Amino acid sequence: MARLPMDPSPTINPASPVQQRLNRFTRQPDQMAARQITDKSFQVMATIERYRFAPSSLLVRLVPGGQRNNYRHLQTLYHKGFINRFALPTVYGTPGEFVYYLDTLSALHLLVEKGLLKLPEDQIRRSEENIRLNRQRAYHQLHKDPDQQGKLLYIQHELMVSRFHALLELTCRKFSGRVALEQWKQGPDLWHHVEVPQVRKLEIPGQWQELPGKEWLPHRPDAFFTLHFPGNPEGRQHSHFFYEADRGTENATRFKMKLRAHWHFIVKQNLHRTLGCYNVHGIRAVLTESTTSQWAHNLRQAAKENVVSPKPSPLFWFTTSELLTKPTASGKRTLPLYLVQPEVIFKRIWADPVQDKFFNLAD
Repeated sequence: MARLPMDPSPTINPASPVQQRLNRFTRQPDQMAARQITDKSFQVMATIERYRFAPSSLLVRLVPGGQRNNYRHLQTLYHKGFINRFALPTVYGTPGEFVYYLDTLSALHLLVEKGLLKLPEDQIRRSEENIRLNRQRAYHQLHKDPDQQGKLLYIQHELMVSRFHALLELTCRKFSGRVALEQWKQGPDLWHHVEVPQVRKLEIPGQWQELPGKEWLPHRPDAFFTLHFPGNPEGRQHSHFFYEADRGTENATRFKMKLRAHWHFIVKQNLHRTLGCYNVHGIRAVLTESTTSQWAHNLRQAAKENVVSPKPSPLFWFTTSELLTKPTASGKRTLPLYLVQPEVIFKRIWADPVQDKFFNLAD
C-alpha cells in the first residue's frame, strides 16, 4: 500500500514559523519541513473525511482546540499533501474561503490504521470510490476551470448538507447532556425506490388523479439523522429526521414527486421500520432547507397538493438558508449567524404546510 511521506522527527510544532508567504493554490512542502503530523492533525483529517467537503470556517470549529492552531494544521496538511482544497468564487469573482476534502487513498488508509475511521468494509470501499472521484474531478482547479458550472452546483449542494450537519454537531456539543446527535447518515446507503400509484395532473390547479397503474419513484434523502433527548420521558427520547437540501435547481413537479416518495415511504408503507439502514419506529419530520424564503414558501405550497398526500401533511417542514446566513456582529467582525449561533438550527424556524406556526427540532 503506497504511503505518503512523513517527517522522521517524532515531535511537532505546528506553529513553527513559515519562511515566506505561501502560495494559496500551489503546495510548498519545503516551507513545512519543520512541521510534522500529530494526533491532532489526524483528527483534522478524520473530520474532513466525515464531512466529505467542509469549509475552513466550520472545520476550525468542529475540531477541538483553538481555531488559530486548527488553521495551522489545515495549512500543514495541505502543503504536505495529505489533504486538498479549493476556493469557490465569490459574488465579486474572487476566490472565497478554502473548502477542504480528501483525494488520496493513502490519507484514508492512514485514518483506518490510526483507528480514527471505524467503518465496515463496504463503507470503506465507498469512501475509496469517493476519493477516486474527487481526484478525477480535480476540484483544486476550480479557481481556473473555465467550464465549472456543473462542479459548482454539486459542490454547493454538498456544502449545504455539510453546513446543516455541522450545525447539528456544534449545537449538540454546546448543549451536551440535553441533546445528542446519535447518528448521521448520507449517501448511497440511503438510496432506495418506492412503488406508488401512477398519477396525472388535472386541469384544476393543484389537483392530481391517481391511475390504476404503478410506478417506482426514487427515495434518496440527502441525509437521515437521529437526535437523542435524554431528559424526555421514556419512549420520547429519540427523534428521527430526513433532511433535504434544495437549491432550487429542479422544477416544482420533480420536487412534488420527491415529497410523494417520502409520504409513501414513511406513511403508507412504513419502510423506515423494516429497512436495515433505518430500522426506526417513526420519522418525526422530513426537513427541507431552501436557499431563499420565497422558494421555501413555494415548496411549502407545493406540499399542499394532493399528489404529495391526500391532504396537507405535518410530516413536511420547511426553512430557508437566509435565516442561517444573515450577517451578525461578532466582536469587531461580521459573520454569518450560523458561525456565531449554531443553535439557530434548533430555533422555531421550521414551518409545515398545515399550521400557521413554526416548529423547532425538539418539538
